[in-house]
Amino acid sequence: MNFSNPLVDSDLTFALEIAQVTGALLADRPELLEVDSKSTPTDVVTHMDKLAEELLVSRIRLDRPLDGILGEEGADVPSQSGRVWVIDPLDGTVNYLYGLPFWAVSVGLVEVETGRGLVGAVVAPLLNKAWVAADSKGAFALDINGSRRLAVTDCQDLNRALVGTGFGYSTQRRASQGRVVRTMLPHVRDIRRMGSCAIDLCLVAGGNLDAYYERGVNPWDHAAGGVIAREAGAIVSGLHQSSESDEMLAAANPVLHPKLITMLESLDADTDQE
Repeated sequence: MNFSNPLVDSDLTFALEIAQVTGALLADRPELLEVDSKSTPTDVVTHMDKLAEELLVSRIRLDRPLDGILGEEGADVPSQSGRVWVIDPLDGTVNYLYGLPFWAVSVGLVEVETGRGLVGAVVAPLLNKAWVAADSKGAFALDINGSRRLAVTDCQDLNRALVGTGFGYSTQRRASQGRVVRTMLPHVRDIRRMGSCAIDLCLVAGGNLDAYYERGVNPWDHAAGGVIAREAGAIVSGLHQSSESDEMLAAANPVLHPKLITMLESLDADTDQE
């Protein structure tokens, strides 16, 4: 399925195009996947992750030769333009490995000096959906029915909030994250774990989740999704008045966000305490 960019922005059009081409490559997955472990046995990478990143890098270097590239599978090209493409060729590798549809190609463009997200495209081929946004131009969901402008929910209370989260790979971090979930669960409507940071941020943008938080995410996980969530009205940050980082990322509407932050800070959710 080929989606058209609803916004007049050449960088976003390019991001959506290469994300869709890469998504098509991944959707045509072989029966047998070559699987390796990275940081832990639960942190996996397939040869398709690597092929997908090679495709993205080749297209960016051909069409945007002065821009930098930062990718999950090792791509690291210095920027000569003050801009860098931050790419996750396959966000949700475990889902992909198990044949679950919650995986996506994430392509974001970031201003190096400020860290500001300029455009973001997240394509989920097996969901037949894509999400796009450009700085100060809004965010949209794309599907077979066309495009729809995104807006976060107006949920104001945590006890009515559907909250997304994710888990790390080390035993200690998972134990700590389990502690946070165990304490939070009685105080929210429910908790969901999709397995893709990029998709989770897009679900916040589209009102399918009221909030999302996760410890241990990397720039390529949220570069595109962060732009999309912000353009839909979400606040995206870390804890203790910091920007989002591998310590913590939290996203919600402006009323719910400070309440989510207060709870996460009270639980020391940005540490690995068990």
